Amino acid sequence: MTDKILFVDDEPFVLDGYMRMLHREFKVDTAGSGEQALATIQVSGPYAVVISDMRMPGLNGAQFLARLRQKSPDTVRMLLTGYTDIDAAVEAVNEGNILRYLTKPCEKEALVSAIKFGLEKYRSAM
Repeated sequence: MTDKILFVDDEPFVLDGYMRMLHREFKVDTAGSGEQALATIQVSGPYAVVISDMRMPGLNGAQFLARLRQKSPDTVRMLLTGYTDIDAAVEAVNEGNILRYLTKPCEKEALVSAIKFGLEKYRSAM
C-alpha cells in the first residue's frame, strides 16, 4: 500500500514550497503539468492522494483529474487553487470526482488535515 502524495502545479516555487512544508510528514512528489503528472504516475505510481492546481497550460486541473480518475480510480483527488471560478469548481467536482476543494493560500494545518483525510479514504478503499 502506498502513502505517496503528488502535487501538480505549473509554478515551480509553489511546488518547492509544498515539498519544504510537507516532506517530514509525507512522501511528496511533484509535477509541473497535468501531462507530466500522468507520466509520473505511470512510472512512479500509484499515489494515494493527488492534489492539483486548476489553472495550468495544457490540461487544466479538472481535465487532468478526470483523466486521473479513469487511470487510477482509487487515488484520492483534490483541487488546490487560487481562483474561485464556480464553473471550474463544478467541472472539477463533476469530472474529477474530487474529495476536497482547497483554496490558495492554504494554511499548513488545513493542508495536512486534508491529506490525512485523503489517506484515510484511500486506505479504507483498499
